[in-house]
Amino acid sequence: MNIDLNPFELKAEINRIFKELDGISDFQNYEVHYRTLDAQTDKSVICKLLFREINNPNKELVKFLILRYCPEKDLIEKLWEIIKNNLSSSKAKIFALDLLREIDTDWSYEECGKYLDNPDELVDSDTQKILNTAIVNPEFQIDFLDFMCTLPEKDQIILINSLANDYSKDELANMLIPVFLSFSNSETGKTALKLLGNSKSQLAYHALNSALDFVDKNLYPEVKRNLSVLKLSGIREDNTKEFYRNLLKDSKPYKFCITYPDGHGNQAVIFSRLNKSDKVQFVAVVIDDYVGIKDCFGFNEISKFECNAIIERFYRGQRAVDLSASELKFILKRAESLAKKTVSYEYVCWKNILSDIEPVNLKLNYKVKKLSKNEFDNILKCDFTDYWFLDSKYSDEFEEFLKLSENTQSSDFDKIIDENVEKIFYPEENKIWTDRILNVAILKHFAKEDKIAEDLYSLYSDNTLIKEFYKNIIRKSLYEYYFAAKDEKRIKEIEKMWVK
Repeated sequence: MNIDLNPFELKAEINRIFKELDGISDFQNYEVHYRTLDAQTDKSVICKLLFREINNPNKELVKFLILRYCPEKDLIEKLWEIIKNNLSSSKAKIFALDLLREIDTDWSYEECGKYLDNPDELVDSDTQKILNTAIVNPEFQIDFLDFMCTLPEKDQIILINSLANDYSKDELANMLIPVFLSFSNSETGKTALKLLGNSKSQLAYHALNSALDFVDKNLYPEVKRNLSVLKLSGIREDNTKEFYRNLLKDSKPYKFCITYPDGHGNQAVIFSRLNKSDKVQFVAVVIDDYVGIKDCFGFNEISKFECNAIIERFYRGQRAVDLSASELKFILKRAESLAKKTVSYEYVCWKNILSDIEPVNLKLNYKVKKLSKNEFDNILKCDFTDYWFLDSKYSDEFEEFLKLSENTQSSDFDKIIDENVEKIFYPEENKIWTDRILNVAILKHFAKEDKIAEDLYSLYSDNTLIKEFYKNIIRKSLYEYYFAAKDEKRIKEIEKMWVK
């Protein structure tokens, strides 16, 4: 049975919610905390109490609760009452305007601005809030970039120029770095490059120096020119690591893990940090050995429970290797080196939470040996090879091979494999796959599985045995192809020849 609370009890309940959800951002996922307020017959007292909280530091939770319990019509009237009241503080008016624009499509900065002492105060407040918060919260950077990407290129340039007119140094550079690094060949990216040169920011200095490793050669002169502009402004040393080390001092590395590469070289990477409130900054990245960084998403603050649940769902039963922060940073740096021209802006934003971590200095010192048949067979049985097969759309060369196999007797499969292995694993593809073997050797080394790491390193160095390894991959791929096609005759023939 639900009991209506008196105003004092309601105030205590509201205070409890603010205390329990301190540091939380995804309020909609904490429904259990709102049951008592939801059960109240009269919500008007709740609304009045919430409006007394508009100066509460957790403004987003105040907004969330007001929107939950105040009828929209009454809420709009109340917000306009605050805006038009000469006795309302600027902070209260800005809060009301922020909330009003979320629910009332008829408002405008021009209309609302006449009720502020400084009509530009709201715009400045919005922009400054985004810029300041974005330095510590990559989600704000990404929200800005998501918005920018919805605009025509002409408007993108107007947007970033307007930021540069009012802001400078690190807060501005923090927003423009992913614009340049992710869109370096566009006019927007080139504009961001010029603005970074004039930003007087140590972050810009580091970003432009790093960009020389992967941007188009035709951008080199402009990047170097803007580096010179930064030096003339007094930015002569790269202090970025110290900047981020100070920024990240209130959090510590948490969980770092990675899967083994699949048949397309894809690996799922997770890295995270834990802050003083026991909340997790969580980032998931998909990398491969063709383009390096493929995809990235993250959450700025989630619980440990949520972090563990996401990791479990993310890997779906695949075996993952737990790494140290330095080891995972080494893996990510190798993936970055494969990037062609640009990297996704999500990754550019999120990777900064690892800025205080140095990658491990790794060099495998295993002795290359001639693998025995038993050692080679053991590699073929390793768990990571479960996903090492080519699907039917893997490449034009493999598609042609599958067509050939359909018109070939099963007893001649080994013959056509011998004849086509170097066509399927042509030189560029061979390089990627041999590097993949080395990649797994490194992961096994990090996992302290030195025997298999040493064997993989020896396989990596043996071109003749690698060719045999490729033949086995093609055999497995044929089996998977006919299994998917439900060709039971072919499956039985293949099992009789190859499955032991």
